[in-house]
Amino acid sequence: MKRSQGEIILHKQGLWSNARADVVRRRGLGRQTIDVLADDHLIFLNIRGAAKSGENYLNGRKVEFTPRPDGSLVYVPPGCRWSGWDEGDTEGCYLMITIAREFFASLSARLPAAGTLRPELGFKDLPIQCLARQIAGELSNEDSIRDLIVEGHLVAIFGLLQRRSHTSGRVSRGGLSPRVLKRAIDRIEAYIDRPPSVRGLAQEAGMTYEHFSRAFKQSQGSTPYGFYNQRRLERACDYLRSTTMSVTEVAINCGYSSGSHLSTRFRRETGFSPQEYRALWRE
Repeated sequence: MKRSQGEIILHKQGLWSNARADVVRRRGLGRQTIDVLADDHLIFLNIRGAAKSGENYLNGRKVEFTPRPDGSLVYVPPGCRWSGWDEGDTEGCYLMITIAREFFASLSARLPAAGTLRPELGFKDLPIQCLARQIAGELSNEDSIRDLIVEGHLVAIFGLLQRRSHTSGRVSRGGLSPRVLKRAIDRIEAYIDRPPSVRGLAQEAGMTYEHFSRAFKQSQGSTPYGFYNQRRLERACDYLRSTTMSVTEVAINCGYSSGSHLSTRFRRETGFSPQEYRALWRE
């Protein structure tokens, strides 16, 4: 499904009642050709190695390419074709989870207004990311309850995907223009170690504080400060996965007042402590 000249140096696979998981690590990667036609639900988690440029097509229609750094996700529903190409780091590792379409169909009665889930390429969702990583952790378990554990993780993932389908991808009216929104987001991400001055962002955009805050929320689905909190939590995750910084060092670099402040917010959002999250990514 993803073809390149890279050498496979690790391939682990797990099979359960309703799903299969493959962890693949490759090196010597060049440009990868993508041609994925899903018969079942597919979830990709980029564990290591970023896809930095490329082209994406969904069912033959070109869509905007979103870089896929470590920790990013792709969801492809049954009957959808994802094609194109990407290139980036020369060594990479990814997790692919294949879930039987019948499993989601059996959940439909339990999910309000359940319908066809839309594909998403290169998105970030910390709860889904953690659940997918826990499924990969079950590859090493051979006991009789692993099916039940994996099924619980899958139910949670589909619930979160259903929520995303209801809350994202909407056309907003009265939001910020793409140029103004990009400038505000760039400013927030450049100063992730300190809370943004929303009044300053509004002034730069030539708007009142109230108008800017309302328009930002219409564009992003959260207030400027809520968006900042989301981004700094994602940055903390990046540090925990890819560095040996202490929790306190990660906290200070991401604008938290202390390691305990980060730990409290981290557990509230992900269900894990920073140390537990870091352990999920050890191989």
